[in-house]
Amino acid sequence: AEAWILAGGAHHTCYSLSLTTEYLEDFAEMFDIETLVIDKNTNIRDFKNQIRWNEAYYHLSQGFMG
Repeated sequence: AEAWILAGGAHHTCYSLSLTTEYLEDFAEMFDIETLVIDKNTNIRDFKNQIRWNEAYYHLSQGFMG
């Protein structure tokens, strides 16, 4: 539950019994949507770092205003 809350909870959740994780990741990549996978291998420390790196990436990908 901790990783789910860190990732934004229900507001930012995608869950499917029909689609694979790879399918959802491909879809997100095609539309430049951030993807965080929570599964049995999720390590909270690594997950927090992934969120931080993703935040930096998506911020920088918008370009610099100035």
